[in-house]
Amino acid sequence: MRMSRAEAKANHTLDTQHTQFSETVYGVLCATCHNYILIDHTNCPPSCREHETCRQTYGSEA
Repeated sequence: MRMSRAEAKANHTLDTQHTQFSETVYGVLCATCHNYILIDHTNCPPSCREHETCRQTYGSEA
């Protein structure tokens, strides 16, 4: 099961006490760490097989 953006933020806050995030089309970026805590490829087309998340989401065997 995929983690939602809200779950990723909550988990990261529990682990690090960081509470400020930026939302991008690519995922959730921690303002303190400057790292993506969640990569979200949901903006990719259904034909995308480049990202593991897309392959799982779209059910590709490729």
